Amino acid sequence: MVRRGGDPSRLRRLNSADVLAVLYAQGPRTLTEISAVTGLSRPTVEDVVEGFVRDRIVRELPPEPGGAGRPARRFRFGADEGFVAGVDIGVHKVLVILADLEGEVRHVCRSVVEPESGRAERLEAARTALARALDEGGVAPDRLRAIGLGTPGVVRDGAVTLCTVLPDWTGLDLGHALTTGAAPVVVENDANLATIAEHWRGAARDVRDAVCVLAGNRVAAGVLIGGRLHRGHRGGAGEVGRLRALRWEDAPDRLLAACPGNRDLAAVFAAARSGDARATAAVGEFTADLATGTAALLLAVDPAVVVVGGGLSRAGDLIVDGLRERLAALCPPPPEVRVSALGDEAVATGAVRIALERATAGLFPEGLPIGSAPTR
Repeated sequence: MVRRGGDPSRLRRLNSADVLAVLYAQGPRTLTEISAVTGLSRPTVEDVVEGFVRDRIVRELPPEPGGAGRPARRFRFGADEGFVAGVDIGVHKVLVILADLEGEVRHVCRSVVEPESGRAERLEAARTALARALDEGGVAPDRLRAIGLGTPGVVRDGAVTLCTVLPDWTGLDLGHALTTGAAPVVVENDANLATIAEHWRGAARDVRDAVCVLAGNRVAAGVLIGGRLHRGHRGGAGEVGRLRALRWEDAPDRLLAACPGNRDLAAVFAAARSGDARATAAVGEFTADLATGTAALLLAVDPAVVVVGGGLSRAGDLIVDGLRERLAALCPPPPEVRVSALGDEAVATGAVRIALERATAGLFPEGLPIGSAPTR
């Protein structure tokens, strides 16, 4: 994009951002290729790129072998000049995804947490998992540029203002509690992060309006409008489960209670697949409850797509068809219903995304390019 007029220093910053966005979103490019995409002159591109090389933001690649004549110089974004972490603190687990500055996953670390664990124990599990991810991923702590953190509950300014599923969690300043070293911590609601992840690299990549229903040991939802996460005035958009009449808050518990002897939700769905009548009926009731709350959101937002995510996305074959039928009856014509492409890693993936935005905030004035990391 060619920009003319205005303050010269601002013009240079904008041109620099255009050049860097091409290298970030499209992978290694020559100066001529960058010029063609941005519309900037080749000398301008060369000047910008050389400055990025000096600052170690961009790296010049070795010449490709073969070919006649002098090879064109190729450059790439310096993705491994720093790293980010996405952390999902849930009811039963802590999941950490370590990624480079292009969002390419370098290491994944998962640990189990008991549902009744208190605040101190859960926070310590998160710190331990993060330290283990850095150690096993071969990343020194001082190379961590930002941490994205997902949690159940309503989040505002890094603090959990309301949480009904984790003991002693309401009122916790989670951003401060998980601060480690110099890396800033960005905190967001888990369903919101799953929505961000599905739009970034999941089932909602091709739409700008979507609802993501995060179904697992709790049920919650996130809302995407015009390609942006809608958080609401107090950060509680999508938390329709707080309305008890919709039966979302205790839906997973009722599903388990209806099938005594099954130790977890996966066992209930396995029983339903095997033809167990009680499990099949319980899954049908769970799907009906899921549809009622989802329909309330659809009538308010009118999205193009509903994504079913979370741990129960693995049971999509049992839920999605029934959900489609019920939504068609409740809010015709219904949007397309899709199963998450990210499963129970969606929250941590969304946390990686917001950590990348924080880590690269000074490089992209108009926001981090939405596309996936380039193929290397």
